[in-house]
Amino acid sequence: MTFSEGVRVRAEDYLRAFDRLVVVAPHPDDDVLGCGGSLAAAAAAGLDVAVVYVTDGSASHIGSPAYPPERLRDVRECEARAALAILGVQRKPRFLRIADGTVASLGPDQAEAIVAAIDETIGEAGHPLVMGPWIRDFHADHLAVAALVRRASSRRPAATLLEYAVWLEEAGSQRDRPAFEEATPVTLDVRHHTASKVAALAVHRSQLGELITDARSSFVLPPGLVGSTAGPNERFLKVRLSAEA
Repeated sequence: MTFSEGVRVRAEDYLRAFDRLVVVAPHPDDDVLGCGGSLAAAAAAGLDVAVVYVTDGSASHIGSPAYPPERLRDVRECEARAALAILGVQRKPRFLRIADGTVASLGPDQAEAIVAAIDETIGEAGHPLVMGPWIRDFHADHLAVAALVRRASSRRPAATLLEYAVWLEEAGSQRDRPAFEEATPVTLDVRHHTASKVAALAVHRSQLGELITDARSSFVLPPGLVGSTAGPNERFLKVRLSAEA
């Protein structure tokens, strides 16, 4: 089974079953890459939309005199806010500001604080839809955040969890792909929102190689990943959650 399988449903039709969408992104820009079209569709449909960014993204460029970590963190938060505005999201995002690249090494108390923040954002009332990274998305922060999202979602029996992949096709292996029994594939048709999604990604200039030129080590989003944002579909896996002990 891959993320490409599953019956395609118009995003607006699928979202009609929910009153709230909570998106959890390991880094600022993962929300756009993984489910930007769904975010735009949910906002257009009038759902309450909340986005939680777990890390500060400050390790994307190392050794830049012009953009030391604190300034880069601020830049990435500004980019995230601007992108959400393009997608039509009105609620202010929540930035947990965990150091980029450290989620997997956090102690139990710090990890629980992230789970509690996600749990609080999901909330008690209604029928929430949660979107977070795939549990084997081939990035240490993504893997760690996915586990925390599952923990938080398991505390909310009314919640539905869809997981998106950012790095699976780009860098993952066959063993990173989902097995049949793990989840149910869901494909959302977001073609009416792809222009907004492309425009939202474009404001993440720091990740597109358009802003920082003096870093000793720089990350730039691969062209294939950038190009994929223009596609008409977003693919997810609906995870079968069990109540947390």
